[in-house]
Amino acid sequence: MSKKQRLLPHKDIEPLEGSLLKSKSLQSRIFQSFRAIGYVANEVPFDIQARGQVFFITTSVGNSFHVYDCGKLGTTTESPITALASFGDSTFVACSEEVVEYKGAIVHARYPTGHQQSVFSMLIFGNWLIVLTDDNFMIVWDHVLREKHAEIPFDDDFTITAIIHPSTYLNKVLIGSRQGNMQLWNVNSKKSIYSFASFGISITFLAQSPVVDVVAVGLLDGMIVLHNIRLDERIISYKQEGRVTSISFRTDDYHIMASSNMYGDIALWDLDEKRLSHVIRGAHEGLIPSIKFLNGQPILISSGADNSIKWVFDSVDGVEPRLLKSRSGHHASPTNIQYYDSDGHFILSTAGDRSLRAFSIVRDSQSVELSQGSLIKKAKKTTGALKNLDALKLPQIIRFSASKQKEWDNIITCHINDSGARTWSFQSKVIGKHVLRTLDGTHIKAVNISACGNFCFIGSSSGAIEMYNMQSGIHRKTFAGEEKHTKAISGLASDSNNRILISSSLDGTVKIWDFKTAKVLHIIKIMSPITSLKFHTENDLLAIVSDDLCIRVIDVETRKIIREFWGHQNRITDLTFSPDGRWIISASLDATIRTWDLPTSHLVDIFEVENVVTSMTFSPKGDFLATAHVDLFGIYLWANRTQFSNVTLRRITDDEVISVELPTTSGIDGDIDADSEGEDKKSFETPEQLTEQMITLSSLPKSKWQNLLNLDTIKKRNKPKEPPKVPEKAPFFLPTLPGVDPKFIPVLDHDNSDSKKNEKAIKLGDLKMETEFMKILKNDHSKGEYTEFFNFAKTMNPPAIDFELRSFSLNNDFEDLKYFLDAIRSRIESRKDFELVQVYLNRFLKIYGDIIVNNPEHFRNHLEEILSKHTKEWARVEELIHYNNCVLSFFRR
Repeated sequence: MSKKQRLLPHKDIEPLEGSLLKSKSLQSRIFQSFRAIGYVANEVPFDIQARGQVFFITTSVGNSFHVYDCGKLGTTTESPITALASFGDSTFVACSEEVVEYKGAIVHARYPTGHQQSVFSMLIFGNWLIVLTDDNFMIVWDHVLREKHAEIPFDDDFTITAIIHPSTYLNKVLIGSRQGNMQLWNVNSKKSIYSFASFGISITFLAQSPVVDVVAVGLLDGMIVLHNIRLDERIISYKQEGRVTSISFRTDDYHIMASSNMYGDIALWDLDEKRLSHVIRGAHEGLIPSIKFLNGQPILISSGADNSIKWVFDSVDGVEPRLLKSRSGHHASPTNIQYYDSDGHFILSTAGDRSLRAFSIVRDSQSVELSQGSLIKKAKKTTGALKNLDALKLPQIIRFSASKQKEWDNIITCHINDSGARTWSFQSKVIGKHVLRTLDGTHIKAVNISACGNFCFIGSSSGAIEMYNMQSGIHRKTFAGEEKHTKAISGLASDSNNRILISSSLDGTVKIWDFKTAKVLHIIKIMSPITSLKFHTENDLLAIVSDDLCIRVIDVETRKIIREFWGHQNRITDLTFSPDGRWIISASLDATIRTWDLPTSHLVDIFEVENVVTSMTFSPKGDFLATAHVDLFGIYLWANRTQFSNVTLRRITDDEVISVELPTTSGIDGDIDADSEGEDKKSFETPEQLTEQMITLSSLPKSKWQNLLNLDTIKKRNKPKEPPKVPEKAPFFLPTLPGVDPKFIPVLDHDNSDSKKNEKAIKLGDLKMETEFMKILKNDHSKGEYTEFFNFAKTMNPPAIDFELRSFSLNNDFEDLKYFLDAIRSRIESRKDFELVQVYLNRFLKIYGDIIVNNPEHFRNHLEEILSKHTKEWARVEELIHYNNCVLSFFRR
């Protein structure tokens, strides 16, 4: 992507007009990077900015940052974000060893630190932009002038950890250290003003209190000290569990301080009573990097490394604070994803965090976690207090299935090392009331819901298959007997008419069961354990994956293996059909995503990603492929190129594999395009005429030439009905002489010199009667080529064309008229602008028809040539029109 640069106001700063993205990556032939969903926040502290009565939160999600409107509850950078700050309309983002200023989603300026170490903290107040780096430097910029003001190093006896700007302290910053002492610096004079006594333990956080001169100092051992920095006196101390990660104060009428720790707890302290008011246990799963009260409001916002933001309403009178709203995603890698509805708006996802979530690809605010009940109440009943709420959730979901019916529970899940399958309601977003268990008590390995949504099947590790009613939870039948599978069930599927049930097992067999009698109809033996299956109900094709790294496709109607796809170098993690059943897309531990064409049995696309794919699903409309990856919390969407462009597919080999970068949360990378060979696509301009043998119409809008045919009618319609009326009285502002009858004061020419009069006199010879239209026409006539003339004429509106035609001179034996006729003849010969030329000629003949009739000797040759060329070309056009009419009539009948 091209970089647009302006003049640099300072050698250290690089302001930009356009957004800079990372270098263009190679792209798949079929799938285009679109965007990632499911990311909310990470361990980088968020930033809050007040704009009037509206508050905006900026959070980091790796290489991107998101801006949220607090009342309603992104942009890509070149490297992972380490710190955030906002000022006015700008967002300052620390990316490794530099700071980038964004306005909206556009890079506005860059502030390189000149250090190899990353920026870990950033502060903005007034004109100062201050950053702290990992190599123990404080760097100060004037972000208005965009100049580096100071670069202050610290020695090993003072390792900086935190920084704040004390209220009302002009140009001053307070810096905390790992050694436990603080220093007050004047950034303007670049001098240290005062050093405070050490607290004896590392300072982890500094916060300004609503009281001038008083700051809160958070320490590594959980101690929070309110300190008066003007008097250098300790006011009071509080002690929480674990390291202090963030502190915030309420700024309304209640004196409350909030603090967070590394375990995900938030403590609320009553400063009037000097005691602990509440502890919100397990507010987040793990580290809370930042908490902040909204200015003048009792609302506390917190973000966690568990990929979530939470709005907590801090009530008073001893009532426990309640969760107002939240935005969250998985805080462990998704293990299974599946499109839920036929419109492709929602994706169901399970992960190692023991949750079942629904992600909206249209509106992020509609994404939600399906409830497993009140875990906080459950924690209080069991242990009184629990730091890790994930421990109270159901075991991790290993397989799930969903149906579209809405009258009762329509999702079923099976869990790791669990003999009970749970039902869920997507409409209510809660867990259902049924627990469906295996009759022999063995663990469940696979589940499936019938197409009608009335029945579900659970496959056990013993090889038995149980059938339950989804609405009542009543057991209906068992698919077992002498022909049951001898090892664990690895996959289940049923057809759209409830005729058959298909099962696969680690015993290397695929069995087709009669839905009503629960008897085996057919057995297909594979020489390798089968790990999963996918069934395409519309064309009765079954794809199975086995440990021999082969994908086999079975025609259920004929019960034969019709395709085998070999090529993956490691265990196949998942596969999916395209909605039309033409492709199979598969992923493997070799980090490749392959697309197999079923009709031709060829590999038509292959690309490699950095993180192994754990699960994938294709949109029911065929527009997106969704993937989940190892060590990544989000779901990644890939646009199907064949939906919006012509893609030529051919057989390829493993040697043509390319590395593709994953989509970003902002989706900007999706705008980067590449051709099928992975090279930069050159811009293509449509030629004016594909071949000289073709007759080409003009590309002008219809109004540009059609109105010229009806110009006389338009002028007559627009003609005013009455002549303009003379004003009854002269305007008041004209000077008049006093008297009974007012008279205008004549304008006197005070300079009666003959030279002035001669200067004002207009000489007829000085008038230039030739217009630009006529100049270009004559110039093209001398060259014998009229492209420039017609390009100029296309820029003019119909009245202007009419005026130019009427302005032709009749001198020199009608020379101007002949030039125009020569231009018409040349354009007809070139077979370009066919209908436009007819319109121009029509208007010309209407204007000069009587002159041509009265002077035939001047125009006969020109008109005969035009007639001959026109007749020949029109015959070709007429033949094509008749031919197409006949073809259309044939198909209509």
